Amino acid sequence: MSLLRASSLFLLPGQMLRMILAGLALTIALHAQDTPQHLAITGSHQLRLSYDFSFTWPAGSGTAVFKLPIPPNTGAQQIEHFSSSLKGTVITEEGKPPHRILAATIHHNQGEPRHVDWRIEIVGQFQTRQLVDGPPTSAAPIASPAPGEFLSSTESINWESSAFQAWLDSSGLRRREGESPVQFGSRIYDYFKAKGHYHYPPETPWNAAAVCRSLRTDCGGFSLVFVAACRANKIPARLLVGQCFKAKQGTDGKVELNGERQTHVIAEFFDPQIGWIPEDVSSTFLKMPGYPDLNFFGRDPGYFFAWHFDADFHFDLPRKANAHVQWIQNPSLWFSADADGANDGASHHWTVETLK
Repeated sequence: MSLLRASSLFLLPGQMLRMILAGLALTIALHAQDTPQHLAITGSHQLRLSYDFSFTWPAGSGTAVFKLPIPPNTGAQQIEHFSSSLKGTVITEEGKPPHRILAATIHHNQGEPRHVDWRIEIVGQFQTRQLVDGPPTSAAPIASPAPGEFLSSTESINWESSAFQAWLDSSGLRRREGESPVQFGSRIYDYFKAKGHYHYPPETPWNAAAVCRSLRTDCGGFSLVFVAACRANKIPARLLVGQCFKAKQGTDGKVELNGERQTHVIAEFFDPQIGWIPEDVSSTFLKMPGYPDLNFFGRDPGYFFAWHFDADFHFDLPRKANAHVQWIQNPSLWFSADADGANDGASHHWTVETLK
């Protein structure tokens, strides 16, 4: 008789039952880790996004600067057309990855026309996606980020700070041995649901080390902490900064827009077996339409438009050189002091059309 069998003779019935259940739970957990997953595309639609901005210069002269990110392709967003009626130069900001920025300076001299209209038009394909069990039906290759891309500690995603490192330890959000990126991302999401509270305006500055202390924050704050936690555990992750065009998702996977919108920030992280996986816990807290169970992990309803990845631009603006601009969620102009009055009569308008 083996030692294991001999020792089991002295266990009480309740102890035996607990051992059996513990072994069963371990078997189920190991099986779950081995179950492949993929992002299924449940719908696709083409949108035209139009933004109109107008203002009138005050009497006299003035200067305005615009620096507008050229929207990237993401996991669910594929840009087909981008145009701006204000013409500038496309510059590339250094970073991992670099950002492409449309930049220009507008000068107004006394006696020149004072009214300015600015129109931006974007056309793209937007997919609805959902993380599901099972291998993908097609063997399409997964494009991995470049070495070191979406892993750095930045001014806002400051995961290398001692405060953030201490929070990772106290919250138990260190990646476990054998834990896949999707399993770790799910664990962060569950931690946010249990410990977080949506609060706007947030109680702390928008940086990961400050937000993680209380997790009383908004979409930007939760996304910063999520991305920072992934990067600290060597999982590529990124912010997607832009606009949420509110909608409902039908049972057939199609998205119906209702015309409303708001600025929004979500996160994506990378699993080499799956690709870029979306996460949006703030939509869970706000009970956003789209999913009956309000689970926005690994699900992309297809109504989010991203202006850029991450944050922390540094621009030379009329009143300050190397100014820190954390992120851009609406096209905007920065005015010189003598053109301040242009903001008083400025108008903004978004139009969202479903083309097909």
